[in-house]
Amino acid sequence: MGARIVDIRVCKYTEIDTYEDSLVLIIERLGEPLSTSGNKSFKELFFETKFWEAHEVLEGKWRVEKDPIKKKYLQALILLCASLVKYCKGEVEISDKLLENALSLISELPQQLLPLLNVSLSLDS
Repeated sequence: MGARIVDIRVCKYTEIDTYEDSLVLIIERLGEPLSTSGNKSFKELFFETKFWEAHEVLEGKWRVEKDPIKKKYLQALILLCASLVKYCKGEVEISDKLLENALSLISELPQQLLPLLNVSLSLDS
């Protein structure tokens, strides 16, 4: 088709990452996108199965987080999103490994804090 494509992921929707100069060509061939990520929260992106974008939102928070427990929790969620990205790309073995790493991090966290970290993350996004 002549478009410069960075990545394609197929999950609930097909996501295409492209270079700006190919966007018009892709829209001409495939039609207008159903939605764009815009300025959405992690939760919105995650439940829309936009795992790459959800990962990006969390990564920004992870970089500046000082609390080691919250940082580990964010890292686990980032790995979960990365696992789902790989799964959507058909890279099941890599997806499984990333999911295993995410669950390992979560298992290291104090169990009584997990609901509070979830609420905290929801309020921050």
